[in-house]
Amino acid sequence: MITAQLSDFRLEELPDECPDWSYLEQAEFEDRLQEFHDGDFCFVGVRASVEIKIPHGQGTVITHRITSPGLWGIESDSGEEYFRQVFQEESKVLASMLAELGVQVSGSGSSDRR
Repeated sequence: MITAQLSDFRLEELPDECPDWSYLEQAEFEDRLQEFHDGDFCFVGVRASVEIKIPHGQGTVITHRITSPGLWGIESDSGEEYFRQVFQEESKVLASMLAELGVQVSGSGSSDRR
């Protein structure tokens, strides 16, 4: 049986290559749009990932990293608390994905180590 520990889940913060920043073009976001153009923040995605070990043959193991879909379009200066909240939600999605694959997920809580 393939297993994974919640404590092995990792937070991944990645650049959002195609963010939708059109909301910044509204009049009430003029200052924020300028900050974006000045490079004060960018947009990122946050997802959860875990490496699982898949038995293959006699004593051979293949390691594979599985990730949640992630939440994208997050302003990079949103704060660590928000990133942790997103990671917790993404961890639930990842645990559900793993369960659908027949991977037993155990442990309490998940790590946010990057």
